[in-house]
Amino acid sequence: MKRLLTISLLHLCFIQLVTAQITFVIESVPAKTPIKDTLFMSSSLNGWHPCDKSYAFKPNGNGKYSLSVTVSVDTFEYKIVRGGWRNAEVDSTGQSLKNRFYSSTYGDRICLKIDGWRDLLPKQKSTAAKGVSFIPTNIEIPQLNRKRTIRMYFPPNYSTGNRFPVIYMHDGQNLFDESTSISGEWQVDEILDSLYKYNRFSCIVVGIYNGEKQLFNEFSPWRNDSLGMGGDGDKYAAFIVKTLKPFIDSHYRTLPDRENTVIMGSSMGGLTSLYMALEYPDVFSKAGIFSPSLWFSPKIFEKIQSYKQKKFQRLYIISGAKEGVKAVCNTLKADSLLQSIGFDQNYLQCKISEDKQRNESLWSHEFGDAIKYLFNL
Repeated sequence: MKRLLTISLLHLCFIQLVTAQITFVIESVPAKTPIKDTLFMSSSLNGWHPCDKSYAFKPNGNGKYSLSVTVSVDTFEYKIVRGGWRNAEVDSTGQSLKNRFYSSTYGDRICLKIDGWRDLLPKQKSTAAKGVSFIPTNIEIPQLNRKRTIRMYFPPNYSTGNRFPVIYMHDGQNLFDESTSISGEWQVDEILDSLYKYNRFSCIVVGIYNGEKQLFNEFSPWRNDSLGMGGDGDKYAAFIVKTLKPFIDSHYRTLPDRENTVIMGSSMGGLTSLYMALEYPDVFSKAGIFSPSLWFSPKIFEKIQSYKQKKFQRLYIISGAKEGVKAVCNTLKADSLLQSIGFDQNYLQCKISEDKQRNESLWSHEFGDAIKYLFNL
């Protein structure tokens, strides 16, 4: 079944679709929506950029907003945001909204209603497990002259005095806690507690909060000229390897060697995780790469092809079949290139999850399997 799915998706990569123009109209927004804020469509069409000016809605002067886009795909997913993921729309109950879905069968005019905004909700109760805590002070990023919040997960048996493998994960605000997440949490803490209970597996997770408006700059070492973003990814990677990791290893009971050090992330964090695994093969022996934003720069493919190290990592790559044809094709291309340079089935598992969208639900669903594969549980 998986083989047939892969073949059909590869076939889609070569299909040329007719372009069409679609107009989206936001007919109502919450009363407390700041008038000065711009509304944007963040979607699989623009790599989920939350403030792409070419996908900005224009106010119609009557409390409505409109946006016309030209597309060459039959389907895509999207959400409405106010310039950042902390300002994303939520449903009528205040819960994270699942990705909206467009199909060419819906016609060329789509009317929307925004029920709420995440940043305007009352503060939610934390859902983090007792093994989750913040580092007392923000960590300095000397490479970028800014600071970052770090939140960590400690296993149930941390008090035994043993030392543990460490997983460094991007977008730390989304990993453990619904109250800090942007569009739902991964439930990393609950999943790892379960793996300890049933598999006797223990590890530490270092969750690095993202830089919000600096996210695209920090998560790619290459610049995307059309977006005017990217280029600080090498400095961000150096921060994790040369500043954060030594701090964690000196303050907590870690197993600091290569075999017990993992990098993991999703979307732009998936892109930078792949980059960091290839750039620092002596530091990371494993990488979890979820829905990587390979569209951001073709140089990631050049990075794969130029990899000449003999120390292969175990890589777990996952994308959802409903993320869009381009995203799926890029994932399959990366898989093919990695295989061509020597990443065989002992080092590489690439999955296209059928009927899955690109969101925290997918990443949470796959997180446990990724851990089992990477650590050979």
